[in-house]
Amino acid sequence: MLTEIYCDVDDFCKTQRSLIAKALRYCGAYKKVHPSQLTLSEIMTILIYYHLSPYKNFKVYFQRHVLTDLKRDFPDLVSYDRFVALIPRTLIPLMLYLANRCRRSLRTGIYYIDSTPLEACHPKRVHQHRTLKGFASWGKTSVGWFFGIKFHLLINHLGQIIHVRLTDGSTHDANPKVLFHLTDDVVGWVFGDKGYLLNAEKQAFVEEQGRVFFAAKPRQGMAPSGLPLEAKRWAKKRGLIETVIGQTKQVCNLEHSRHRSSTNAFVNVYASLVAYSFYERKPMAQVNITDRLLTSGEPDWVLAA
Repeated sequence: MLTEIYCDVDDFCKTQRSLIAKALRYCGAYKKVHPSQLTLSEIMTILIYYHLSPYKNFKVYFQRHVLTDLKRDFPDLVSYDRFVALIPRTLIPLMLYLANRCRRSLRTGIYYIDSTPLEACHPKRVHQHRTLKGFASWGKTSVGWFFGIKFHLLINHLGQIIHVRLTDGSTHDANPKVLFHLTDDVVGWVFGDKGYLLNAEKQAFVEEQGRVFFAAKPRQGMAPSGLPLEAKRWAKKRGLIETVIGQTKQVCNLEHSRHRSSTNAFVNVYASLVAYSFYERKPMAQVNITDRLLTSGEPDWVLAA
């Protein structure tokens, strides 16, 4: 697994070197970067591999596993303090690499959408929280209030990530801009929970003249949705995305509230999502699809109801 991750990350860094440099210049980050013994791809690999390891503490992982067991794989390793200082320079490359991994996911025509909170701290400590100040905000879910950011996710029925969007905690699940971004290059059915019920105007904006069929679970007392029989069967598999979110949090260590800088907090989020894309035991839904799989670049195909 480590070799697979490194080869893929290194190929991306080499082929997209100009794109990474352009993105860094555009945002004005890292104007003065001291050279390091470790290459960018090696730093990214160590960060991604941490989220697939059984360790839940990065310092313990680096000192007990990387500096000992991975010494032969990374002969130019640096100390823990130096490595922590190198982490911020991987933020933009990780964002670009995650987008690259998402583009490789199969466009199957059946998608599930949901969001989950990433708490910045306990609600009682909000008044003294500083790490995600300016990014985090109050939000409410079905289980109560939280202070942090929101993680919006679109997956296919194979458990692969199609699109990801991070917003502040107050952003509604059915925000048209977020939905438009998540369904930008997909064609077919998108299933969500009650939080994704849209009025006629928003649904017309998101569906874009029949390119996407958006279906949300009706609330109690509402009229039946009138979906085709096959679509109703696919909608019953919506619990798949809850399993995917659970694996990103529990297996890939997506969420914790011990960050000391906002940059490292977002690095942790993107590295964990990249790690999930390498996860071999992804959950998937057993659905019957008679049509061929849809790949990006074939926008003229619409899934038959």
